[in-house]
Amino acid sequence: MLRHTMTIGHIAAIPIRIHWSWPVVLVIIIAALSPLYAAYTGGTGAWLAATIVTVLLCLSVVLHELGHALVARRLRCPVRGITLFALGGVTEIDGERRDPLQELLVAVAGPAVSLLLAITSGLVWWRSPGFVPGLIALHMALTNGMMAAFNLLPGYPMDGGRVLQAVLWFLTDEELPAARIASRVGRACGWLLVLLGVLFAFATGDLIGSGWIGIVGYFLSRSAATGYRRLVMQRILSNVSAADLMQRTYRAVAPDLLLNQFVGRYVLGQSDQGFPVLRYPDADIPQPLLGMMTLRNLRRFALSEWGHTRVDEAMTPAHRVRAIAPETAASEALRVLLESGEEQLPVIGGDALVGILRRRDLLLYVQMRMAGAR
Repeated sequence: MLRHTMTIGHIAAIPIRIHWSWPVVLVIIIAALSPLYAAYTGGTGAWLAATIVTVLLCLSVVLHELGHALVARRLRCPVRGITLFALGGVTEIDGERRDPLQELLVAVAGPAVSLLLAITSGLVWWRSPGFVPGLIALHMALTNGMMAAFNLLPGYPMDGGRVLQAVLWFLTDEELPAARIASRVGRACGWLLVLLGVLFAFATGDLIGSGWIGIVGYFLSRSAATGYRRLVMQRILSNVSAADLMQRTYRAVAPDLLLNQFVGRYVLGQSDQGFPVLRYPDADIPQPLLGMMTLRNLRRFALSEWGHTRVDEAMTPAHRVRAIAPETAASEALRVLLESGEEQLPVIGGDALVGILRRRDLLLYVQMRMAGAR
């Protein structure tokens, strides 16, 4: 899941979130469309028409993603939510293993919804009695048609790339090699779009349009690579629990330790970025977690405050710490780490801290498994 998001509502019990980049893009779209409608209506009417088109565009993206989400739910795949960001939307479906047919059905559901919206908007345009309403309908027909076509590009993680992966997976009975081929096709499609953007700039002089094409291509290429790596990590970690990879021996901090002492004893010359706070840090007995003290917490205080600020005043208290159970799948732990942006997670068994799972331990395990598979 993207970080820095906010939940704005639920549809069919599915959380709808927006990334901070989404409102920025909407303002840009409204500003770009208003001159188009200004030729057919007044200044206020042009802004109103542009706003209506932008709201309908938002709705189209949400419906596209709902197509993925509802089909996934129908196939008993848990859906965590839908997130809208600058380049569109993403449906967060649980990473557990699916079969090729399920992957295919989930992938085609979004473009099918967009195609249906394009046809419906086209019919509205055809039968529209007014010029401006008809222009809005035509705009939505073209936009949804382009959305369906673009998402069917045969490059992972686009919908078309997932379709390609599903077909290759069915033919070879191997998920990861199929995903690797789809990822390479996705990277190639991305760089072809970048090249197309450059050629478009030379041919038309439209730097804004060509720049947008290039940005989309770059992010497609980048997403193809990162999406495949994330899938590999999820599959490698799917049969491993947090208890298998956590550190059972760790350095803990006392709550009454001053920050300058914390820096001298725990931070300088050390690679760890977070430490559990325990009442008796040196005792070899299970204890409740009081909180986590991280470098992020430390940076909230000026150097002059370190000599009179205690760890329990600076730490993140236990009720606000993302923690996991020992039996949590390592793939789920990785998702929590990526969501929270933390470098480590406390592992709580019963009411006591039993270990610390660090991001680098997960990545090291993945690297060792990948090296052993070569």
